[in-house]
Amino acid sequence: MISTLTACSLLCALVLTGCAPSSQTTSAGKGRDLTLADLKRRDVSVKPQELEPIAAEKVLASYEQAVALFSTQEERALALRRMADLTMVATEDNMIASLEESPLVDGATAGTSPQIEALQYTKAVAIYEALILGAPAGTDLSEEYYLLAKAYDLNGESDKARETLDALVSKYPDGEFTYEAQFRRGEHLFLLGEYSDAAEAYAYVLKAGPAREFYEHSLYKHGWSLYKLGDYDLAVGDFVALLDGYMPTPPPKTEAERAAERRDRTITKIEAIPLPEVSKTQQKTLDDTLRVLSMSFSNLEGAESVSQYFRTNGSRIYEFKVYSALAELYLYQERYKDAADAYAMFSQKNPLHPMAPSMSSNVIDTYQKGGFPSLVLPYKEKFVEQYGVYSAFWARATPQARDQYSAELKQHLIELAQHYHSSAQKTKQPKDYGIAARWYREFLTTFPNDENAPVMNMLLGETLFAAKDFRPAIEEFERTAYDYPPHADAEKAAYFALLAHQEYLNTLAKDDPTRRGWIAKRASSALRFAKAYPANVNTPKVLDNVIEDQLLLGDIESAIVTAQLIIELVPPAPQALREKAWITYANGMFDKGAWVKAEEAISKVLEFNSIKPQQRVKFEENLATCIYKQGEILEQEGRLAEAAGEYLRVAVAVPNASVRANADYDAANILLQLEEYDKAINVLEGFRKRFPSNALTASIPAKLSFAYEKTGNLAMASAELLTIAMLNKDTNPQLAREALLQAAEMREQTGDTDGAIELYKKFIWDYERPVAPRMEAQYKLVGLYEKQGDSNKRYFWLNKLVETHASAGPEQSDRTLYLAAYGSYNSADALFADFKSIRLTQPLKTSLKKKKSAMQKASKAYTKTVQYGVIDFTTAANYKLGEVYRLFARSIMESERPRGLDELALEEYEILLEDQALPFEDKAIAIFQTNSERTSNGVWDEWIQRSYESLSKLSPGRYNKTELTEDYVDVIY
Repeated sequence: MISTLTACSLLCALVLTGCAPSSQTTSAGKGRDLTLADLKRRDVSVKPQELEPIAAEKVLASYEQAVALFSTQEERALALRRMADLTMVATEDNMIASLEESPLVDGATAGTSPQIEALQYTKAVAIYEALILGAPAGTDLSEEYYLLAKAYDLNGESDKARETLDALVSKYPDGEFTYEAQFRRGEHLFLLGEYSDAAEAYAYVLKAGPAREFYEHSLYKHGWSLYKLGDYDLAVGDFVALLDGYMPTPPPKTEAERAAERRDRTITKIEAIPLPEVSKTQQKTLDDTLRVLSMSFSNLEGAESVSQYFRTNGSRIYEFKVYSALAELYLYQERYKDAADAYAMFSQKNPLHPMAPSMSSNVIDTYQKGGFPSLVLPYKEKFVEQYGVYSAFWARATPQARDQYSAELKQHLIELAQHYHSSAQKTKQPKDYGIAARWYREFLTTFPNDENAPVMNMLLGETLFAAKDFRPAIEEFERTAYDYPPHADAEKAAYFALLAHQEYLNTLAKDDPTRRGWIAKRASSALRFAKAYPANVNTPKVLDNVIEDQLLLGDIESAIVTAQLIIELVPPAPQALREKAWITYANGMFDKGAWVKAEEAISKVLEFNSIKPQQRVKFEENLATCIYKQGEILEQEGRLAEAAGEYLRVAVAVPNASVRANADYDAANILLQLEEYDKAINVLEGFRKRFPSNALTASIPAKLSFAYEKTGNLAMASAELLTIAMLNKDTNPQLAREALLQAAEMREQTGDTDGAIELYKKFIWDYERPVAPRMEAQYKLVGLYEKQGDSNKRYFWLNKLVETHASAGPEQSDRTLYLAAYGSYNSADALFADFKSIRLTQPLKTSLKKKKSAMQKASKAYTKTVQYGVIDFTTAANYKLGEVYRLFARSIMESERPRGLDELALEEYEILLEDQALPFEDKAIAIFQTNSERTSNGVWDEWIQRSYESLSKLSPGRYNKTELTEDYVDVIY
């Protein structure tokens, strides 16, 4: 017998493969094939790390070895269960692999591999049956029954699969797998034609509600089962419920919403139906559902049943599709009258529905297909009355809703107009022409922009002319000629309009008070004709007479139009008339603000030799204004480069124009925006020379400074800033101060150290407040003098940093404190250097006094630095202070010895020197220790480290100890 340790080891191996038996199982179906991934998900012991995949056959073999190792029935059952699952997975995997290696040949699959023969579904069946038979009483075997039925089904034993499913729903009526089992039973029963039992099975699934899997398909098949049983009214309910799921109908308006509409007198709009988008698979299901639903209604009372159903159960958004499906069924059966009645029924019951027009058009199409010509024309008239431009439907319909039937409406109107026009041409009766005119008018009102509108408008004019109704005929001919894009009938219509004018004038008496007005209208029509058709032989003469009348009446706008026509005439009009037209046109375009056209016209006028000097000056100013205005428009549109070009063009076109200053200035601003700094500099420099007294000149230095800086010419930029500082020193001190400081910084950037020093000093002496920028300037001077090697002036400005901070009062800040500490420390360094340079020589008293004085100055300066509390300088100052005392002690010991001392006297002298030096060393040690103790506060820098180094020399017994270490040993004993 294998030991327990061996069994555990084997179980651990199975766990590492992700296939060990688990104490928990989950649903293994849910409408999909069981996979090895399902098995892994069942196993709560699977580790998150990725493992190398192992073939199901190998895992299965491991299980077969492991089954005998488990001591309890529960463990063996779990292992057997996993073996059955793995058997199915391995069989399916090998079948797929075999199909991939051996594709279909002549419609038959290739032979199975040896592995597939070794792992058939019968093996899984046997294991599931053994699990069921061997399970203790009271065990929930619903999943085992489900998987056994699946194994039977996959193995081709459909009867046994069905029996197993029957047993599952019988034993576990409320189990997790019962719903899917009932669905599978329904599918089996439906295929066998046992529709009543199938309906019961599907009904069980439907009880769970729409959220349950298989609900939608069960609803569809339940309806089909009822249909097969002849329960058409019940089947209808299922199919409608299915359609409701795909195309939900928005809830009706509440009484409060309807009351609000009544209060606001809001007319409910007819809107296009926003049917949801569906996939191809869903669309097929929808089509099949509509087809069987129409068959169900056909077996009842047809369209009347449809109407009754929705009247009883509430309207649906897809209701028109149901009527259409029923009508299409009748058409397929060649029952044309029934089909037409189905379409018509919907329109009658739903007269304001968005699809009512299309359904009514289908009635007309059905009559035509069925051979009922006598019904077609009346129904077309009825269609137009119900859905045309004067109908209640049209008034409520949105543009999108109208678009759904506009093609049908258009065709019906064309056919009605043509029919009645043809009839009138036979009778020659004015009233018959009037009927045709009515349909033409409705077409044009409904579709004013349609491509057929010009032709229909021309035909309307002809019917009115034939009916001797000349005034409306004039309107329609002129509309046809001039209100549409160019078309074949335009010139003909324009000519007919003139004929109609003449015919109407012939009907008026010579003393008729309206005759003069109609003559003016005819003149206007003639002008339009000449404008549209300038090549006509009479056009020049017509325009010559018209232009004088327009100027006399003060109709300048019309005079502009006429002048333009004269200008554009081919062949050209006489020169005198052309010049007059150009002047009229140029003045008119300028007054209208049409700057491009005005510029073109004025340029043309300036070419005429007949222009007088005063007129020429005026036109030149107008020309400059036109160009400038074009620049303004381009700038407003964001086309900056083009705008700048237009502004600069003013100087080219009219150099002395009054608007040139503004044009040059605006051009420079745009060039700065476009970062074309060199061009901007040229314009700005030119502006300053050309317009020194202009108010805009004061802003030029700032713009030039910016431009020079951007081009890298910091010297020139600095000069402009200095100009700004000088100009604004009294009027705008803040601007002047900022400009001066920026000028100094630019001088510094260019390497002009002397120039930078000059401006920084000017800034410091001119502006004592605010303190912050003044100290920054002092700081700059420290650096610049250091760069020049002038230690005296550097020392001067270091001390100025300290003094300025001390006198800053409420303007003191962290930055001013920092700069004061910086000045204090660096000035102390200068004193420290002086101290170090003094050697102790004989006579010692004299040199010692000098050395000690220097020591006191340096220590006092470093002590002051420490008092600022700026850590960047505190540790350094402390270290330097310690060094002062250390070096002083060392200088005593290294001082020059008196000459002539014998050995004993020299020894006594050196002892005296040690006594003098020792207190200074002790003081140095104390200061270095103070610095080293800062490490307890987390402070460590170069100066603390150097303090430790000095301590190691001054007090080696405490600070220069060697750390004992052991050699590294890498052997464990």
